[in-house]
Amino acid sequence: MENKTYRAKDFMTKYVFSVPAECTIHELIHLFVSHHMDAIPVTGDDNLLLGIVSEGDLLYKKVRPYVPQYLDVLGASVYYCGYGHYEKSFRKLLATTASEIMTKDVRCVTPETEMETITTLMIDEHLKTVPVVDDKNRLVGVVTRHDILSVIAANEVNINEDKENSHD
Repeated sequence: MENKTYRAKDFMTKYVFSVPAECTIHELIHLFVSHHMDAIPVTGDDNLLLGIVSEGDLLYKKVRPYVPQYLDVLGASVYYCGYGHYEKSFRKLLATTASEIMTKDVRCVTPETEMETITTLMIDEHLKTVPVVDDKNRLVGVVTRHDILSVIAANEVNINEDKENSHD
C-alpha cells in the first residue's frame, strides 16, 4: 500500500461562501445557523480575503448585548434599567458589521499545503476552519476539521479493504 501525501487542494471545501465586510451581525447569525458553519470568510473585491468571523467572534468579542438586570427587593424582582437602554444596545449590536468583529490576522494555507501541516496548525492554534488562498490572497476554499476527519475515515476504510484483500 502506498502512502499518499494529501494537500489542501485534495480535500478542501471548494465551494465556500463568504460575506462582504459590511455584512451585519444579524445576517451573520442567520448564515451560521442556516449553514451550520464554524467560521465564515470575509472577502472584498476579486474574492480577496480580508478576515474571518467565527462563532467565537460573535460570542466573545464586541457583540455582547446589554442584559437587563433585576434586583430582589423584598422578595419581588424589580427591573433595574429602562427598556430604552436595552433596545438601543440591541439595535447597535445588530448593526455591527463583519469588518468590526472579524479576525484580520487570519492563519491561511495554500492549495499545496500538506494535510499534516494543516492539522498541526489547527491543533496548535485551536482552529476549526482554515481558509485556503492562492498566491494573490484570494479565497479558493476552506479546510475544516470535518474535511480532515473525512480523509482519515476514507483512509481507514481503504486500509481495512487492503487487509481483507491480502487474505484472499
